[in-house]
Amino acid sequence: MKKILGSILCLALVGCYETSGPPIPVVSQKSPALGPYSSAMVHGDTIYLSGIIALDPVTKAFAPANIEAQFAQSFANMQTILAASGTDLEHVIKVTVYLKNGADFPALNKVYAEAFAPYKPARTTVPGMEWGRDDIMIELDVIAAKKH
Repeated sequence: MKKILGSILCLALVGCYETSGPPIPVVSQKSPALGPYSSAMVHGDTIYLSGIIALDPVTKAFAPANIEAQFAQSFANMQTILAASGTDLEHVIKVTVYLKNGADFPALNKVYAEAFAPYKPARTTVPGMEWGRDDIMIELDVIAAKKH
């Protein structure tokens, strides 16, 4: 009897196991990748967005060099890529925010809280980043889940 129950349990577990296959690239014409990489990759139910900066995909110009404007453009770019990936803000799991200036942390907290309200994904903020340009103040690295 134990062998039969063990076999049934094993079959049930194998039946529930699902492989997700290879990662699938997300290509968004509304917010295209700026280099030799995908805007996002989907693997199973998880979506990994490439670093998102404050570049307007239409004009190819950076948002003004202040944290409020740069966050707003980066956030809009993120929403575009999330939509192209089949998900939305409520399915964002984790955001890593890279800041050029640590002094921008209080202003970041204000605009971030307003943008994500009432939802609050996990977040890490890394100050002191340098991209070799004066017009990049922020970069978002995002992990999200697919909508079901």
